[in-house]
Amino acid sequence: MLKPFTTERLAIRQLELPDAPELARISDVPAVSQWMAFMEGGFPLEKAQALIASQDDTKEYFLAVRLPDGALIGAMGVIDHPDGSIEVGYWFGVDYQGKGYASEALRGMLVQIAADPTLAPRSIFAECRPDNAASIRLLTKTGFYATGCPGPRPNRIEFRLG
Repeated sequence: MLKPFTTERLAIRQLELPDAPELARISDVPAVSQWMAFMEGGFPLEKAQALIASQDDTKEYFLAVRLPDGALIGAMGVIDHPDGSIEVGYWFGVDYQGKGYASEALRGMLVQIAADPTLAPRSIFAECRPDNAASIRLLTKTGFYATGCPGPRPNRIEFRLG
């Protein structure tokens, strides 16, 4: 869905099957997986492989977020919903949280969406658990606002890009 792009400190491109071991390594820890509905019960290698392999069938695209040295530090999602809306999401390894990487990656992704004439006119939303203060701060810092509506998944609140 999105072409590879870079930000000041990051290289971002669609996840591929060879990325699965690194993705599982940073994701299969409770401090990360507890916040992601699709990671319930953990996120071992098999789940990482299945997520990556299903991208074209599900229209849920996932992007690897890497440092210049090549280290995978997180992932971002872009979901093409049937109603025409675009859902964005993200998760980062514990060692890479609180360093501005998620903010930089999300801003970069929003710039890419805005530059694509087929995506720019579409509404963009995200969701998170109401007790995920870090994600709420990130979303509001990058221009999203809470709608007061539940998100598509259980126990989530919706944010729209304003």
